Amino acid sequence: MFDLHKYKFIFAFSALALLSSACGSSAPPKQDQISTAVAQTVQAQNSLTEVVNIPTLTPALPVETAAHADGAATDTPAPVVGAPGCTVAAVLTAESPPDYTLLKPGEYFWKTWSLENTGTCRWDSTYKLIFSSGDLMDGLIAYPLPEPVAPGETKDISIYLRAPAAEGTYTGYWLIQTPWNAYFGINGDNPFYAQIVVTNAKKPGYGITSVAYALSRDPKEGCPVNVRYTVYATITTNGPYEFDYYWDQKDGNHSGVKLMKFTEAGSQTISRMWMVGRGDSPNPRWMQIIVTGPDHQEFDRFVFENNCP
Repeated sequence: MFDLHKYKFIFAFSALALLSSACGSSAPPKQDQISTAVAQTVQAQNSLTEVVNIPTLTPALPVETAAHADGAATDTPAPVVGAPGCTVAAVLTAESPPDYTLLKPGEYFWKTWSLENTGTCRWDSTYKLIFSSGDLMDGLIAYPLPEPVAPGETKDISIYLRAPAAEGTYTGYWLIQTPWNAYFGINGDNPFYAQIVVTNAKKPGYGITSVAYALSRDPKEGCPVNVRYTVYATITTNGPYEFDYYWDQKDGNHSGVKLMKFTEAGSQTISRMWMVGRGDSPNPRWMQIIVTGPDHQEFDRFVFENNCP
């Protein structure tokens, strides 16, 4: 990790040394030259921890926290299991834009993580978002958190980044630094990250990057006359894209073909309900998203149990 105070001191010392040499060894620098150098030094050192002016942004729909459990940085600090009088922990509940978003070389973009404070410590501006490893993408190495986050609360943390000039896949890993100089990420010490794909293609290959399913049951428990199972499918794209799709299901009762449009990279959630009556077969059931155009795609089946006889 970076020692910001050390770099501030080195930067200030170097600036004054350069000014002195530029003025020549025969005469000391003038007062106005010293004032200018000091002002420039203060401005530069403040930029190391400057908070970007963050507008209110709308994050993507929730994604699975496990999406960032793999690919952790190799130099990640040890997990924080406790702190003076409280514990620090976080969960990633949403992010925008999603992983593998396609961007042009040099394109600017906002990266937003929605983090839930699952510890007992209250985060404030003494906590910092810290660059850990990977690709910085023209970001700063440290950002004080813009507003307090109480235990149990979820807040957006947004930074302004820029896609590199060369084509390729880029990933920057980030952690949170506590006032006592410990570091933590999501689900322990896993960094959360910004991941993009830079392409200079005239017609980028926009498309669906993932389909994640979830299930709800109404009622949650018991076996009334009817039980309603609702399957949710969160569809994510890497850029503007529109396609035709339908729900298929085990009993052959599939939905009609529908159109879905994305104006930019992101996620949208759709749902379909299956009502199971008392006495219906207890065998497992499944639903599936099938895309019919412009390219045919069949995503994994989501299987669920009917636990009523």
